[in-house]
Amino acid sequence: MGSMSETPTPVLPEEAFAQAKAKLSDVMDRAVHGHRPQVIDRHRGKERAVLVSESDLAVALETFEFQPKVSVSEGEFIVRLPELNVIAAGETYDAALDDLVEIVETQARDYFDRLDFMLQTDRRSQLPWLLKFAITPDADRIALFSPGGKGAPLEVPQPA
Repeated sequence: MGSMSETPTPVLPEEAFAQAKAKLSDVMDRAVHGHRPQVIDRHRGKERAVLVSESDLAVALETFEFQPKVSVSEGEFIVRLPELNVIAAGETYDAALDDLVEIVETQARDYFDRLDFMLQTDRRSQLPWLLKFAITPDADRIALFSPGGKGAPLEVPQPA
């Protein structure tokens, strides 16, 4: 172990903004193809960002699995998403899922448009869930809310 006066080696590679900007292609290659998150530092540590590949972020968010609650009331399918505190409905299960995707997409757009504000509220815990939704391709989003994919729920109550 080194002495206390030595500067510790950072766990993640760090790059000053000017250098990162000058060789952005290399920085992107390390983050995306090398699967090595890159810390970009500007103004001597006052502003820091982490560049990570979208696929690596998806892996980091794998444990954030939505647990939709499905019920049927008066012939209408209702899907509640506790993680985001939203409810959708439709005449069929698929229609309710389609509605849920639209609602969450609208919520995600609003959230990221106002991220600084949202992080100051109790909605800050929704960040990983909404990031997962946002980086999921449009065609795959419905599967986030249905364990077997569109039209294949594990257990959906039948209308009475």
